[in-house]
Amino acid sequence: MRVLAVSHAYPRRNAASHGVFVHRLHRAMASLGHEVEVIQRGEWAPPWPFYRLHESFRASHDERAAFLESVDGIRLHHPLTVRPRPSRFFPGDSWQREADTVRRYARAHFASRHFDAILAHFLVPDGYHALALGEELGLPVAAMAWGDDVHAWPARSDVWARHLRTVMRSADALVACSERMARDAAHWLEHPRDDWHVVYGGVDLDRHQPTTNRADARARAWPPDRSRRLPADAHTILVLAQPATAKGYVELLDAWAHLAPRHPEWWLIMAGGPGGDLNMPNEIARRGPLPRAEWLGTQPPERVPDLLAASDAFVLPSHNEGLSLSVLEAMASGLPTITTNVGGHAEVMRTSGDGWLIPPQAPAALEHALAELMTNEDERRSRGANARRAAERIGSPLDNARKLAGILESMVASHEHGTKPRSTGADSPQPTLEHAP
Repeated sequence: MRVLAVSHAYPRRNAASHGVFVHRLHRAMASLGHEVEVIQRGEWAPPWPFYRLHESFRASHDERAAFLESVDGIRLHHPLTVRPRPSRFFPGDSWQREADTVRRYARAHFASRHFDAILAHFLVPDGYHALALGEELGLPVAAMAWGDDVHAWPARSDVWARHLRTVMRSADALVACSERMARDAAHWLEHPRDDWHVVYGGVDLDRHQPTTNRADARARAWPPDRSRRLPADAHTILVLAQPATAKGYVELLDAWAHLAPRHPEWWLIMAGGPGGDLNMPNEIARRGPLPRAEWLGTQPPERVPDLLAASDAFVLPSHNEGLSLSVLEAMASGLPTITTNVGGHAEVMRTSGDGWLIPPQAPAALEHALAELMTNEDERRSRGANARRAAERIGSPLDNARKLAGILESMVASHEHGTKPRSTGADSPQPTLEHAP
């Protein structure tokens, strides 16, 4: 089967972890014998020196320079949307410009090539672009929900919410990264569809395993200057998340300010990807500064196994998630884990013995869980052992790629026989996207 995927989130030269969970599913599908290519749309910028005339052009130029042509044998395509400047003199629908960009690219590059299915990662914006691509190429479209495309982005914009509903009504198949995500997405429709599929992103169970030698892992994972500051007998709690308010850093740092003086043997180690709305060194400094709280900055994916192996516990108090890959990797590494009951986390932590599952944005519950973790060695050991078994239930990217491929193959067969799967929902007639010739 030949699959044309659409995803704005995919590894780049300057952000190797960006969309890595999407790429790992694609790589697993390729290992099963399927061909996958990816459309990662970008913004056009004029050549030097003209791109320097406008801030948006400079950002587009930098983005384009970071794009990769392939990742681990997966070919990437980068159609570029032209946005005339200044925008106030050129009215138009931004979403339609993007959809037309994808259409024109498909017409020019894929007219003589055969694909079987289109797979959109993130219902919006990628699902909307995938619908345009499906119309252009006459192919069925599957759209997958991952998290912010359901919880965050549509909640901030009526336009995003409207396009989210369009995608959910129109896609030939709907997939979610957890059962909870499918239920949350369904709330956006007055008459929800009942034909959702669930495919977890999975976790590499070979790459992430419990360790018996934390000292060696610390030597590999930590910069030498910081490693020298860490006592040999210190215990560490790790956070791996973008420096964003939605990841629960504010509550975590406030809790640490209360707890750190009472637990001098414990250190809080934080690292994450690029972007985010928080300046972590400033957040740490304005609280005292906080004792034994270290921000390591952006970390490449290849360092994550050592960072986890170097740690004694893991915490991620997110406000919302689909199903956090960091949580899965920590649990697969046998770390006792504290996280919030959002997204699919309760599908991993089915009982209290699997970890600490607390409400989101609940500072008292977070502080209580941290205190119990730091003071109760028996609970740490028991929940760490159970965490590995819980992660194994979710399966690897390969396990979940098999399931995803089966869904796509079924969708293709239905499309070829003219029997597009239908839900019992009846929000409105299936919308058709307008497009430019």
